[in-house]
Amino acid sequence: MVDGRVVRVVALVALGLAVAGVLVPVLREGERFYPGRTDDAQVKAQYEIRADGAVDVTETIDYEYNRSGLPLDRIVHLRRPAEGPIDQQISERGKDRVWKVTDVTATDPTGAPVPVRTKVLDPALPPMTATGIDGWDSRLSDLLIQLGEDNQPAGHRASYVLRYRVHGALDKTADGYELNWPDPVRAAENSWVDYPQVPLHEVRVLASTKVTTASCTAYTEDKQTPCATKGEPTIFTPGRVPAGMTVKVAVPAAGITDGGAEYDGSPLSLKLKILLVAAGVVLFLALVGVVASCLIRGFPLHLRRRA
Repeated sequence: MVDGRVVRVVALVALGLAVAGVLVPVLREGERFYPGRTDDAQVKAQYEIRADGAVDVTETIDYEYNRSGLPLDRIVHLRRPAEGPIDQQISERGKDRVWKVTDVTATDPTGAPVPVRTKVLDPALPPMTATGIDGWDSRLSDLLIQLGEDNQPAGHRASYVLRYRVHGALDKTADGYELNWPDPVRAAENSWVDYPQVPLHEVRVLASTKVTTASCTAYTEDKQTPCATKGEPTIFTPGRVPAGMTVKVAVPAAGITDGGAEYDGSPLSLKLKILLVAAGVVLFLALVGVVASCLIRGFPLHLRRRA
């Protein structure tokens, strides 16, 4: 005969495991991820327009640590409203322009892996709260890519090769496609965002077909100026002062099998996300409680040996 106390212990253990299975994913949403730095970096980027419409980005970065010893932060745009003010609240639902970033890797110049961490952030909020937890409360979204070791001595220099793929960076035009990257709308409105963009020193654009037109805009503080363009492949430089840059490159439709801007409905507000998660947890725990109660009170197990 199996003692009733054994059944109770087994039921309680099962209940504990079920609760842990729910709480671990929820708590991981609040995993601490403190910001690094965005200055003292020199960045040369290459954008390769693929035949499938995606853009392969390779950034070669030289970075110098200061007294804080913090690693480098790179910010990549992921979402904004397709029309209207980009800082409107989530209650104003609508269609959003989105970019999907995949295949994020980082190495040193020899090809050895470099620590790389990613987190989706809302630039309308401070980069981090006091606990290192960020929310998602507007229709803006960025990907934070953090590179390198923490707590390095001041003056320590590091070199990184960061690679990632951007989907949805091409706009469809009457006679082909046009790359506008990084998002010029976001770049022009970054003066009120809490974290600055790392300046670009050079951008090189490669395409599987001939580039028909090319231009570039440099952003320094609240000023926008054209930047230098030359050669094939097309090379852009911002001028004397390193700056945020966006490039505009047109290519014919021939050779691009898929492409164009991607759109999505605006994301759920932070409050609604919390409410949905909490409701799911309550319902799940209630179900587990009912099962546990039946095991403990109503179904004692008596096993008899066969004769």
